[in-house]
Amino acid sequence: MPAPIGILLWIAFASGVLVAVIFFTFFAVFPRKLFRSRWPLSVAWALGLAAVLPDFLEVYQQVYAPEHVTGMWEKLFSLPFPSWLVFLAAGLIALAVNYRRLEDLNEKRRIRVLVVGTSVGSLGYIPFPLFLYFIPPRFANIFFSSPAPIVCAFLFLLMPLSFAYALLRHRLFDIRVILRQGLQYALARRVVLAAVPLLAALLLLDLWLHADQPLAAILRAHGWVYAGLAGLALLAHSQRRKWLESLDRRFFRERYDAQRLLREVVEDVRGAQSFERMAPGVVARIEAALHPEFAALLVREPRQPAYRALAVTPAGHQLPALSAQSKLMALVRLLGKPLEMPHTDSGWLQQKLPHEETEFLRQARIDLLVPVAASPERTEALLVLGGKRSEEPYSGEDQDLLVAIAASLAILLEKPPAEVAPRRDVFEECPQCGTCYDSGITRCARDSTTLVPIALPRLLAGRYQVERRLGRGGMGTVYEASDVALERRVAVKMIRDDLLGSAEAAERFRQEARVAAAFAHPNVVTVHDFGLVANTRAFLVMELLQGVTLRQELHKERSLPPRRTLAIMQGVCAAVEAAHQRQLLHRDLKPENIFLVRGDSRETPKVLDFGVAKFLPSATEEATVDTGSGVLVGTLQYMSPEQLRGGPAAPAWDLWALAVVAYEMLTGAHPYAERTAAELCRAAADGRFIPVTERLPDAGPRWQKFFEHALAPSPERRPLSAKLFLAEFESALA
Repeated sequence: MPAPIGILLWIAFASGVLVAVIFFTFFAVFPRKLFRSRWPLSVAWALGLAAVLPDFLEVYQQVYAPEHVTGMWEKLFSLPFPSWLVFLAAGLIALAVNYRRLEDLNEKRRIRVLVVGTSVGSLGYIPFPLFLYFIPPRFANIFFSSPAPIVCAFLFLLMPLSFAYALLRHRLFDIRVILRQGLQYALARRVVLAAVPLLAALLLLDLWLHADQPLAAILRAHGWVYAGLAGLALLAHSQRRKWLESLDRRFFRERYDAQRLLREVVEDVRGAQSFERMAPGVVARIEAALHPEFAALLVREPRQPAYRALAVTPAGHQLPALSAQSKLMALVRLLGKPLEMPHTDSGWLQQKLPHEETEFLRQARIDLLVPVAASPERTEALLVLGGKRSEEPYSGEDQDLLVAIAASLAILLEKPPAEVAPRRDVFEECPQCGTCYDSGITRCARDSTTLVPIALPRLLAGRYQVERRLGRGGMGTVYEASDVALERRVAVKMIRDDLLGSAEAAERFRQEARVAAAFAHPNVVTVHDFGLVANTRAFLVMELLQGVTLRQELHKERSLPPRRTLAIMQGVCAAVEAAHQRQLLHRDLKPENIFLVRGDSRETPKVLDFGVAKFLPSATEEATVDTGSGVLVGTLQYMSPEQLRGGPAAPAWDLWALAVVAYEMLTGAHPYAERTAAELCRAAADGRFIPVTERLPDAGPRWQKFFEHALAPSPERRPLSAKLFLAEFESALA
């Protein structure tokens, strides 16, 4: 067999016997590094190699020198298998410890399936080496003659399947990034060209191994293989630039477009007139192009002790204060070029900076600093980027384009500032039509009504300009707004200031807004962004919907026909079922929070206000009335008996509200005539709702039976999920 093919087979054999060490190494560095020092992994590999050495020697003698097989290694042949079990157990422990250390809920969600699949799959693998090498043969024969090996094999399949799910569903490792980086390294870094001398060395080795054969015979047998591979390597080297550009354009359109988008930013900044007005758009487009965890433009006036955020995306991201006197900033000023944060403790930057500054960078999750203007005596500016969501490092192309953007911003920073409005913290609103104006204007241009001042900036987070009030609700006021960075219309919901009265409440809002933004469903309004004004007044940025709320439709029609009611409930139940599967509750379902989007040919229901939702409490948590506020959350007429009593949050709350909404759509009235919380609680606890036939004499008996089940006093007697609720509702209306 030719030497190259033989070497490939040895690589496969080596990876097979070292699989447990590789398994442990992978989970010692994924998703976070378990060890700060390298010596634990070095020791692990030394022990692993020592354990598998008898394997290599025994197989080598059997393949290449069978006449010299003495059996001296046969006694040690089973030595790798105890080490396999040790490293396998160590890998599972490393995976569990790393998973528990994760604080980001989204990151935990991305690898949860992988953790379960790997753990269960490992349990399916362990019995095979145990019965092969450690269990007496008569018991091993019983095991291998039973269905147990098939069961274990299927269990083991859960490991690669969980990796595939994490790759495809959650983009745990971006396959396209891996492929591109491999090809880029091979082509751009001239690795393919280096294959030519390597092939020559392999040819010499082949000649030495077959010294008993004539040179012509060896070349006739294997020479065409070496010549063909060398020719392909030379061709790849000569065409590497053309192939990489074609590869980017055809298969990596997102990256190709990202580079084009960043070049457009450079051109736009050069033609801009105001540094402050341009900042939000620059940051938003950098985020759209490179997909960092966050992007920010920081500025500092002379004699100010720290940098302040002029523009941040996402708007709700809180970046810790960056001191102007830190050694990090002194290094940025000295180098005057992008400073990338290494992810190892032995990097040169960690050796240069004090421990508290390296900890600051780690906790702030800063990955790249790009200086815009770095002079302590003048206004300074700095681009700050978190790590890419794909975990791909910033390439040289990325950094070159960011430097070009920073250079354009530096020129723009030198321009004299444009005149600003007298007040930025207040805007004017028309109480009649809801149109919004900058401060200083006194009357509405549409109806000449005297305007009312609103103690909020009209431009939120430097990006969202409020245009018109759309409505008010229990949570706050909804405005139509313009996203000046991405040039699109959005809806902004300003949360009532009395709902966020403390720093704890503000932090709770950030957590719940992140959850809402991460929850995407066709029947749930999309949350684009969120933020805080003066750290107390919260807002959500959502897609702008065209249509009416279910409450407005019921005011107009009074009741809806069964077929339309069922169509609306199908969409709402799908949204609630998806939310409950993510352990997410709404807790305030009602007609006001169901929006009917009018399309060209169909009506799509969308659930609003998932921003007040909260993860379900675990079995170890104490029941609370609300997320720390100690008050009931929800609308009285749509609360279940247990919710009115202040019980622990549960999916049954939402299912009860679904039943009340369904009753109201069919009959045009609420199922309970009682008004106070005490009266409602007593009526609901007794199961005393107004029979459907009193509202609709033509209603069939199955309608009444369904609502008796759905509005049962005990949660155990009601449908246990939104999916079951919908199935019973469809059956009742059939």
